[in-house]
Amino acid sequence: MKRNRIFFLTLFLVTFFVHAQDANVLIGKLKTELKANPDAKKTALIYSDLTWYYSVVSIDSALHYGGKALLESKKMGDSTLLAQVYSDVGAVYFRKGDFQNSQENYLAAYKIRKARNDSKGLAKINNNLANIYEKKQQYKQAMASFLEALHYFESINDEKNSYTTKGNIGLIFLKLKNFHKALNYISDVVRYQERNNFKEELCGSCLNLGNVYLQINDTINALKYYDKSLKACTSVGNKKGISSGYNNIATIKTEQRKSKDALTLYEKSRQVREQLNSDLDKANFDFNLAKECIVANQLNEAKKILLSTKKVFEKIKSNSKLQVNYKALITVSAKLNQPDSVGFYVDELSLLNEELLGNAAVKQAAELETKFQTEKKEKLLLEKEAETKQKNFLLIGISTLLFLIVIIAFLIHRQQKLKNQQQEQEFQLKTDIGQIEKQNELQEQRLNISRDLHDNIGAQLTFIISSVDNIKYAFDLKNAKLDSKLQSISSFAKSTIVELRDTIWAMNNNEIHFEDLRVRILDFIEKAKMAKENVDFRFTIDNSLSEEKLTSISGMNIYRTIQEAVNNAIKYAEASQILIDVKSVDDKISIHIRDNGIGFDEAVTEKGNGLYNMEKRIKDIEGIFNLVSESGKGTAILLLLNKEK
Repeated sequence: MKRNRIFFLTLFLVTFFVHAQDANVLIGKLKTELKANPDAKKTALIYSDLTWYYSVVSIDSALHYGGKALLESKKMGDSTLLAQVYSDVGAVYFRKGDFQNSQENYLAAYKIRKARNDSKGLAKINNNLANIYEKKQQYKQAMASFLEALHYFESINDEKNSYTTKGNIGLIFLKLKNFHKALNYISDVVRYQERNNFKEELCGSCLNLGNVYLQINDTINALKYYDKSLKACTSVGNKKGISSGYNNIATIKTEQRKSKDALTLYEKSRQVREQLNSDLDKANFDFNLAKECIVANQLNEAKKILLSTKKVFEKIKSNSKLQVNYKALITVSAKLNQPDSVGFYVDELSLLNEELLGNAAVKQAAELETKFQTEKKEKLLLEKEAETKQKNFLLIGISTLLFLIVIIAFLIHRQQKLKNQQQEQEFQLKTDIGQIEKQNELQEQRLNISRDLHDNIGAQLTFIISSVDNIKYAFDLKNAKLDSKLQSISSFAKSTIVELRDTIWAMNNNEIHFEDLRVRILDFIEKAKMAKENVDFRFTIDNSLSEEKLTSISGMNIYRTIQEAVNNAIKYAEASQILIDVKSVDDKISIHIRDNGIGFDEAVTEKGNGLYNMEKRIKDIEGIFNLVSESGKGTAILLLLNKEK
């Protein structure tokens, strides 16, 4: 199936849709309550609820009441309600297709929730902002926001929001054409929602799963899940989902050359779509209908629709949409034998291509096309009898010229690309050789330093321990303070040797397997258990990480950070349980260290060198360090690290 005939429709929204019929009932009740002149807080809450329920009935009405809710919330100074209203208005703008206003409202809500340390609220806003990044094709930012939200939801065992976020991640993979991962993520979400009979969520999830199957040319499963989406959307009154479902099925019917069925479905989609207020959605659906009208030879109707969609695409400055719109207008005008219109839209398309590509050849072609149109109009006035012959001759000439220009431009571009690739490969080879030589020198230096440390410093420390022990045994020390001091010196020297061995271990390795790091951590925990028998230590790690490689610096920094976190929990937190959980999450390594100790108030407690050093160690290896603590509820530290390429 031709990929350019497939349309990706709605994002998997974090917010839910309400049955339209129920929404109208609730709207009526809220307006009745409003007429009773309630107090200021009740009025603000009613406006906020009207914003939400109107979002599935009338976008314009939702924005009207959203403005009132914002005004009342600001008057009251209620930051909690104000943050919620900003989020609701952001969701309304998102459904309207106004992503700029949607982003501004979500960011306003984010600022308030950040000041209130509302972690759950921030995670949900991150999810919604990621949806906007996805719409703007900023996929890296979108994926980062989704993964951050997912980590939070999974950390608090919020199953529903975790699956919602997984659905969004699946959509990013769909946009990136990684259909295998998209299928895995979204299928998992659909199974979860079917188990729990979440009709509102199934409306969007089944639609997205149908889109994945359509991309891999599995039209049977695509139709199956589009049908499921229609049933779910109909049961909850999701008009946008219903319209999208009809439209996608119609697209398949068009590919199957079932024009009559396709037109019927497009008409159903249009009827539902008319009840929405999203200009972008209407334009996208209308454009599909216009293409079907061209296939059915309903040319005047097709041109009427295309002129309407052109205005919308121009307004929102969607150049990619305008390109296909102009091409369709050229085709329709040619079939209607309207040469002036053909020339006009050829000019428009050429100018647009020039703007997008900055290609001198395209610019010259546009100038030639304009010149041709001028000469043609003059000849049409002077030589009407030779109109058809001249037009055909010039059209063939300009087409040939355009074809030659495109071929020449392609060959030049290809030659330059090959040359650039060759230069890049040569540069990369030189760089790699330099890095290898540098690494060899560094490894030799490390080996020399580690030998010096072992032979000199290690031997000296061993001598100190031996000397202290000899003093204790050789003399009958009666002074308890002196005996304690000697014992302290011996213990310090022994612990220094252990630290020295860890450092030498790291220095002697270019790379450290995660299995080596796991053994070191287990050894450290065993020693901690011996020192603190009343503390329950639990350490879990994914088996999939056993062969994961780390640089020696990364391995040592991770080990020291975990060591410092456990020591803090033992020394200061009075914890009876310490949990260390290491797992793989896509291209990240997540390390979660939690204790049930006394915790501390982050707002009033000044961070000491230990916490500062842990955070700096993780930032030095380009990781993310996050600490959450609350008095009486323990401390949780999350390390998020990049896997080595």
